[in-house]
Amino acid sequence: MAALFAMAVLSGCSAPLSEGLTDSGEVRQVVFPPMSSATRPEGIFPDRTVLYEIEPGVRKSHLLQWFGPPHFSEGIAGVREWDYIFHFYSGGGITTCRYKVIFDSAYAARRFHWRPDECGQWLSPSLTRQKPADTAR
Repeated sequence: MAALFAMAVLSGCSAPLSEGLTDSGEVRQVVFPPMSSATRPEGIFPDRTVLYEIEPGVRKSHLLQWFGPPHFSEGIAGVREWDYIFHFYSGGGITTCRYKVIFDSAYAARRFHWRPDECGQWLSPSLTRQKPADTAR
């Protein structure tokens, strides 16, 4: 029985949630699963510095190390979308964001989406992290 459960968790659903998923990881319409279907509804407080470093090409093994398994019933292997629930301290409170990673057919991450969109705007490395100024020598 435990082996069957493990297989179900690892394999997940083979059908993508988002519409029009191509081999290169493009989608016609991004679809987030309903919060009521979360398997880890408590989410996590991710390390922002890790989020700043994520870029296309990152592997599932890295995401597992940084954030753990997806927070919905996608599974691990054989699926091309992972969804997470992230919490951030902001303005004296806590902001909850949804984070979706879409993989290409070789299971390398290609696209990253936020819900609400504002989460991606204020967590974007280009907006929140300044490159150090060149120092005169």
